[in-house]
Amino acid sequence: MLVKMVGKIVAGAVLSLFVLCGVVDAKQTPITIPKVKAEITVDGELTEDFWQQATKVDLTYETRPGENITAKIKTSAYIAENGSSLLIALIAEDPSPEKIQASLKDRDTVWADDLLGFKVDTFNDERKAYNFFVNPLGIQMDSIEDDVAGNEDSSWNAIWYSEGKITESGYQVEIEIPFEILRFPNQSDIKTWGIDFVRMYPRDYGYRFAFNKVKRDQSCRVCQIGKVTGFKDIESGQNLEVTPYVSAQRSDTRSPPTETQWQNGDFEFDTGVDVRWGVTDNSVLNATINPDFSQVEADSVQLNVNQTFALFFQERRPFFLEGSDYFKTSFLNFLHTRNIADPDWGLKYTGKSGKHSYGVLAATDNSTAYLIPGAQASGIQDDASLESEAFAGRYSYDMGDKSQVGAMLTHRSTDDYENTAASIDGKYYFTDEDVLRYQAVYSKTDDPSTPNPDTNEDYDKGYGYAIAYNHNGRNWNWRASRFDFNEDFRADLGFINQNGFSRDVIGGGYTWHGEDGDTFNRIHWGGDVDQTKDYTGQVLEEEAEFWVNINGPYQSFIGFGSGVRDVWYSNETTRIDSTMPDCPRDSGGCEFDQTFYWFSANFRPITSLQLGMNYNGGDAVDFVTGIKAADRRNYSAFANWQATRHFYISGDYGISKIWRNEGDIFRSNTINLNSTYQFDKEQYLRLTIRYSDIDFNQSLQDLSTRSDAKSIGRQLLYAYKVNPRTVFFLGYSDNGFEDDTVNSFEKTGRSVFSKFSYAFQL
Repeated sequence: MLVKMVGKIVAGAVLSLFVLCGVVDAKQTPITIPKVKAEITVDGELTEDFWQQATKVDLTYETRPGENITAKIKTSAYIAENGSSLLIALIAEDPSPEKIQASLKDRDTVWADDLLGFKVDTFNDERKAYNFFVNPLGIQMDSIEDDVAGNEDSSWNAIWYSEGKITESGYQVEIEIPFEILRFPNQSDIKTWGIDFVRMYPRDYGYRFAFNKVKRDQSCRVCQIGKVTGFKDIESGQNLEVTPYVSAQRSDTRSPPTETQWQNGDFEFDTGVDVRWGVTDNSVLNATINPDFSQVEADSVQLNVNQTFALFFQERRPFFLEGSDYFKTSFLNFLHTRNIADPDWGLKYTGKSGKHSYGVLAATDNSTAYLIPGAQASGIQDDASLESEAFAGRYSYDMGDKSQVGAMLTHRSTDDYENTAASIDGKYYFTDEDVLRYQAVYSKTDDPSTPNPDTNEDYDKGYGYAIAYNHNGRNWNWRASRFDFNEDFRADLGFINQNGFSRDVIGGGYTWHGEDGDTFNRIHWGGDVDQTKDYTGQVLEEEAEFWVNINGPYQSFIGFGSGVRDVWYSNETTRIDSTMPDCPRDSGGCEFDQTFYWFSANFRPITSLQLGMNYNGGDAVDFVTGIKAADRRNYSAFANWQATRHFYISGDYGISKIWRNEGDIFRSNTINLNSTYQFDKEQYLRLTIRYSDIDFNQSLQDLSTRSDAKSIGRQLLYAYKVNPRTVFFLGYSDNGFEDDTVNSFEKTGRSVFSKFSYAFQL
């Protein structure tokens, strides 16, 4: 429940009161968190009397770009709890408050701003942490950091409260984290959690100040944060959150040039409900009936011309994002829930008890789509009218201080189709610098759409493994890995787009860290060699490459690299036939010697503006007209500009070109443009434009393709968000094309849509 604070503080008086509670140094761990009998009104003013009882810590270390040197600017944090919430206040001094970067934007999008926040490892397992950050205007950023999977999941969204205020000497933020959104051990006695306080200070360099040191010769980050004790008798409670929704949409279509009149659709209404129940302090049950899986955000344009593997799109839907970290494995994307496209219902239970973590997901899907992988290509099998059942289960066990082992099972089936995939995986720390990751997999598939004439079994058995060793020292790093999957392995609920291959990689590098005052703060060089074979033993690729990455002033990054490879492609890689192929059909396949190179750079001439460009080129293979040697060039440029506190615009422009001596094969242009006007913390208006233009050279093709194909999609969206689940959307979108069949740009679709959902916290 959100309560509002009254009154205003005199900064000097409050700071004097804070001093009375003493200062705790980061070396004095664990620190003790006091319990206060008070409620908080989150307004950024810090006027409550209980703040003088809070434990105070100073963020004394600069961990980036400096290496645990004294922080350049003072930052203090205050922590307490009142039985139902974790209470945090941070005060950031700044000698030039006019340079503070603070923007009004949607949550999880203010990564370029000044930020204050903290990490908290509620299970004290040194493997995962909740991250909470706030900009000077109170805009929230939250995520889950996972050392085992080696990633940070920013798609996690919780309901918590924050406010910020810019002052004459800097800025300050006030944060309330209800215990009901956290998971922690189900016990009533005193608890020990991991904790760190962090300040992001973007100026000429991207500075990071923290309460805890960060050792660069360790392969984990959550394992390095400090400890805090307290939290006696706290409970998340059997928190029940019910979020019903209602949506409405009307879509009109036409198909020029044969169909010039609009085929007007009817308004379609839909309703459903999501339920989140905190069964215990350490487990959560999610359920949904007729779930709201509408895609409000438009996907960015990705070029799929001359590509042999399927494109990947991120999951955005709330039901699947809740607790998704419990289903991650060491290597493979074993569960990609965007494959569950149109479910009637869904059920998910996730939790952690001691060293044991678990997750179970079940759903029905009215539209069955799955990825069919291959050694050199993959494709999507999609039946929009076929209903299937989907199941995923995951269990993991914490070993020692930081290691983990886990098992996972996924299953998808209909009347005449079935895929089951199983996995055992883990991560083992020999030392702080040396880590072994491994995963062994097995699958059983009965799929009439992909019959296997080489076996008399009713189903195909797939198996494989992946293993990798990494040494991550302060300066030197090296690694070795092997992947090996047979041609029948499939995980149809995941995103594994290659099978029937083995790959060996050996690589390493060196990192130079600058001293305080150096122009460049980090230079890394490295390289690797690898070899890939298919399941018959045919060498598909042998490659050697090197690279250099440099970080410097203006928050700049410069990277470049080059390499050589010998690559072999089977004639089965492409279905396109050609009368004059470089690689005849009866040859089985052909080998190509290739050189490639790339360059990437971005910087911030001012804190509110980021500019960047990418380039890669070299030898390529033409899959459009056959399997032929070609050249390629890919250019892209992007800009992100916080023009005012309210207005943000970003865009990228890409050019891709493939050609042979006879002429261009194709040339493409893509544009992704996003502009947002944020009225206040809750409301924004966003315009999104997606454009592509692909020109084919028909003189080089024996195909009846269009020589020119342009497409555009536009979306105008108004959003009002009280929190991540209490939202209102109203939008309009349209799309169209222009090619050889029409004389000018033609619209092919238009729609209006609206959605309202409200989270009842019971």
